[in-house]
Amino acid sequence: MNIRLFESFLAVAAERNITRAAARLHITQQTLSAQIRHLERTLGVVLLLRDSRGVELTPAGQVFAEGAERAVTDLRSLIERVRAADAASADTLRIVCCRATVPLMIQVAEAVETADPAVQVELISVRAVRDEVRILDSGRADAALLWAPVSDTGLRHSIIGSDPWMAAVATGHRLASHATLRLADLAADPVIVPAIFVSEAAQRDWVAALRPDGAAEPIVRDSEDGSILAARRQGIWLAPRSLSRRYPDDAIRLIPVSDATPIDSAVVWTAEAPHRPMGTLIEAVRAAVQ
Repeated sequence: MNIRLFESFLAVAAERNITRAAARLHITQQTLSAQIRHLERTLGVVLLLRDSRGVELTPAGQVFAEGAERAVTDLRSLIERVRAADAASADTLRIVCCRATVPLMIQVAEAVETADPAVQVELISVRAVRDEVRILDSGRADAALLWAPVSDTGLRHSIIGSDPWMAAVATGHRLASHATLRLADLAADPVIVPAIFVSEAAQRDWVAALRPDGAAEPIVRDSEDGSILAARRQGIWLAPRSLSRRYPDDAIRLIPVSDATPIDSAVVWTAEAPHRPMGTLIEAVRAAVQ
């Protein structure tokens, strides 16, 4: 029997009036009357006597009102205990992500929860990758997706895959017709790289690796800026493939850079992270970045 029928009857018993009880329950009088009739048919007894002044409880209705109130209280308590037990048995996995990877991590979170319904994923969004590291260090998050090197973070990690670099150029750019590019092809243009490095040292190493000798150093900007600057012909955006393809734009072309050393992506997690869901998370991220 639906608990809602119990609650509807108890509202009528308290108000002694169908109109007031319907208003209290935020339903129509017709719906409430139909619920009471259904309850009476189910029990096989008359619970209410209706007259012009309102309603009165029959002796059976009085007994049912007393028992129904206890039953509703007990059932609500049972539901709360069941939910509390479920929450206690579930693993909550807090994943921090920079704004550039939010769409990817939403996909990952849904995949994790589908694969393991006992896991609840909480996403925490921050502005930049280095903010992710700080959040992890503070204990406010359990895991993240970062680009290597990550060994100097002190976090546990699993390399997910090797991410090739892609150059985003405006559709009218002189390089837009190329199937592939080399770093030397980019030497004459300003190059923008996303701020995805976990430390100043890692950034210096990658900035040096992504420009041929004699070329100006790349400009490091927030990931959201890269495709905009490329589309406006203010530079070439050089980004890992898994990141660059999150910004589809008819005004730019994404072209592989064949001689740029691929950058590894890794799932990282703290020593305190819940152990059981980590394998599921790693597999979900690996599937999402392919």
